[in-house]
Amino acid sequence: MATDTTAEQGLRERKKQQTRDQLIAAAFELFEKHGFDKVSAAEIAAAVGVSERTFFRYFPSKEDVVFPDFDESRHDLDAVLSNLPAELSLVEGLRECLQEMSHGYEDSRELHLKRARLAVTTPSLQTHFLLREQEVIESFANAVAKRLGLDMATDMRPELTAAVVVAVFRVVLGLWIRSGGEGDMRQILDEALAFVGTGLAAFGPEAGSVDTRPAD
Repeated sequence: MATDTTAEQGLRERKKQQTRDQLIAAAFELFEKHGFDKVSAAEIAAAVGVSERTFFRYFPSKEDVVFPDFDESRHDLDAVLSNLPAELSLVEGLRECLQEMSHGYEDSRELHLKRARLAVTTPSLQTHFLLREQEVIESFANAVAKRLGLDMATDMRPELTAAVVVAVFRVVLGLWIRSGGEGDMRQILDEALAFVGTGLAAFGPEAGSVDTRPAD
């Protein structure tokens, strides 16, 4: 009996995952054909043969179907941040987290490239991305504060560090997307982090100045 129940539960989970995957695939197909704003959740559901109510059981909003992996990625990030080896320095720990995040993008290359193409022309998706990004900043900030024993209510360094780290990842992601997902994301990350560590000095007097005066 227990075996039968386990098998039934496994079958239900597989069916749920299949429906979820079908909704994601149908959504991207419709968005790329008609544009994000011209496609409704009901139309996505109909393309898969389910109800609009079923769509919203899987995704809280139409925007969320474009970011279907966010909650899982956030959970994975929190787990990595919580289990960083104590012997790693803060910088080494943050680097390890970013490298871990890069794996998810490389493993789901087509999804992220499709998402980027949509976001370029869809302000609501850009806003949604920024809101989600702020959640990632909070994860990093909490981890930094905990690791260094700082109080975020009175100390700006955890959030400032987190914002810089996430900005680095955003820029690296942009470069990777513009390469068509062909660049080595981990190598680009290492270069970006090295620049953040030493790059500001390059803008000193010895680097020359940038003429911002309007041309005649």
